[in-house]
Amino acid sequence: MFWPVFTVTLSILIFISITTGTLVFKKITMKDTAYIIISALLLYGLSYVGIQLIQWLAPSIFANMEDFYDIVQPVKAWHFLSLVLIVIPGEEIYWRGYVQQQFKYYKKGDTIILATLLYAVAHLYSGAPLLIVAALVGGIVWGWIYEKRNNFWVPLLSHILFDLLILIFIPLL
Repeated sequence: MFWPVFTVTLSILIFISITTGTLVFKKITMKDTAYIIISALLLYGLSYVGIQLIQWLAPSIFANMEDFYDIVQPVKAWHFLSLVLIVIPGEEIYWRGYVQQQFKYYKKGDTIILATLLYAVAHLYSGAPLLIVAALVGGIVWGWIYEKRNNFWVPLLSHILFDLLILIFIPLL
C-alpha cells in the first residue's frame, strides 16, 4: 500500500508546486556535478556511520528500521520508476522548490531550516527515527545546495543518487 499512496500523494504535490511555484533550472556545470556527487556520497557516508552507531548503541531502534526498510524498498519495476520519476522529484519540487521558496522573506539559513523542519515532520508518520534524522540531514544539505547553486537540478540529482545508493546499489540494511 505504501508505493501507490506515496506515488499519488507526491504526484499531487508536484502538480500544486509546479502550478503555483517557480523552479530554477540551469545547465549543469562541472562544479554542479561535483556538488551532486560529493553531497550524495557524504549523505551515504553519514547514513552508514549513523546505522553503525545505532546498531551498537540502540539495536532495538535498528530492528524497527529493518521493518520499515522492507516496506519502502522498491521491488517491482514500477516502484523503481516511481522512485526516480515521481517520488524523489516530488519531494524536491515540493520541499525545496516550493516550501523553501515560500519562506524567502526570511534569511537564507532560516529558510532552509524552516523547510527542513517541515520536511522532517512529514516523515513522522513513518515511525522510523532514522528516517526522520535522514530527512533532517538530507533536507539541510539539499536545501543548502539549492540556495548555493541556484539550480534545481543539483539537489534533485543528488537526492536521486543518494536514494539509488542507499536503496538499490549499496543498501545499508
